[in-house]
Amino acid sequence: MQGQPVVLCIQDTTELDFTRQPGITGLGRLSYDAQHGLYVHPTLAVTPAGVALGVLDAWMWAWGPKDVPQVKESTREPVNLFV
Repeated sequence: MQGQPVVLCIQDTTELDFTRQPGITGLGRLSYDAQHGLYVHPTLAVTPAGVALGVLDAWMWAWGPKDVPQVKESTREPVNLFV
């Protein structure tokens, strides 16, 4: 990044759906109650030309059971994957 005049930091959220993977436990629900997996929110560094420079940050979370009160997404503490 140091040699680049401009670096774009792009964020997005994606679902990692493990519904069809047998034997994986401890995951949360996704868009539908029948789906289970994790959400990932990465921050990618790219040049304006679209050259990927790397991942700056990423945090993951999963929703708990529907009958348990949930923490608002905006108040979640990020989990640093690069410790």
